Amino acid sequence: MLKSFRTLVLCLGTAWAAISLAGAPAEAGVGNPQKVTCMYPVWVGFGPVHLANELGYFKEEGIEVEEILDDDMPNAVAAMERGDIDCYLRTVGEYQGLGRRKETQGIIIGTIDLSTGGDGWAADQSIKSVCDLKGKTIAVEPNLPARLIMQMALKKECNLSIKDTTLTDIAAADAIGVFSDPKVAAIGTYEPVLSQVVIAHKERGAHILTSSKDQKDLILDIVMAHTGELKANPDKYVKFLRAVYRAVDYFNANQEAAIPIIAKHFSITPDDFKATLPNFRYTPLAESKDFIGSVDKEGRVYEIFKETMDLNLEFGSSDVKLLPEDHIDRTIVNQVK
Repeated sequence: MLKSFRTLVLCLGTAWAAISLAGAPAEAGVGNPQKVTCMYPVWVGFGPVHLANELGYFKEEGIEVEEILDDDMPNAVAAMERGDIDCYLRTVGEYQGLGRRKETQGIIIGTIDLSTGGDGWAADQSIKSVCDLKGKTIAVEPNLPARLIMQMALKKECNLSIKDTTLTDIAAADAIGVFSDPKVAAIGTYEPVLSQVVIAHKERGAHILTSSKDQKDLILDIVMAHTGELKANPDKYVKFLRAVYRAVDYFNANQEAAIPIIAKHFSITPDDFKATLPNFRYTPLAESKDFIGSVDKEGRVYEIFKETMDLNLEFGSSDVKLLPEDHIDRTIVNQVK
């Protein structure tokens, strides 16, 4: 996830109009106990932050939340190191990249959404399972979640590595055109491009080979807090998460009212938003607590962290083995009631 990652999941040109603040310096939230400056990509899975803002939930908690849409992860990591932002949203696997170390600013405090089919692979009719890809040419944008999905599928189903294939780097948005090459046996991308590949290449018997719905919890989006700011002002993050999970509950109970609010923020239509619903789901408070764990017990996210860490090290997108206990804080989400 260096160029656009899943932020291009919608593959809609209009979405780019929403990135009006990309690259612009943020007014630092670090050091302000009543303000959270949160940066995240153009991905509807992060909609509860905007919904909480629009519904006044943050205001009710006594905090101000500034939202910054920016697809550039290196830009966000640098902004957090400078103290320009104190909140960032990405997947667990992406959190581990870009030379992260134990002391790098940013620690996981909660979850926000889970990919349930929005990332995956299309293959031609000769490929019946991922095991058939040994020695074959496959194509993917290297740091997309689709790459992790293929690595995990190869490992679990065939005890193979992605290095047992011939891997070609592409821009995920070019997947339809790239798959026109008959030498490419499978291609990794995101929805709706994934389904569009299948539709566009019926003559090759294109079909979805594997996706995030086949790899339980692997593609999980998390809330990351500025480590120093979390220590200085932990209460504002409790308030932030409480408002976000209130927004998730509101969404689940009032989709017809909530969808237009989120869709407008990302410059898409409500119908386009609805089309994404099978591919992800928001994680409510109880589920986030299950993922993160209780104060006394590690949650599922620790295993996800280890799984994605091994895959990132194998691929080379991470160069140091990070330990989940150094990068997950269980105290904040467990203060949310």
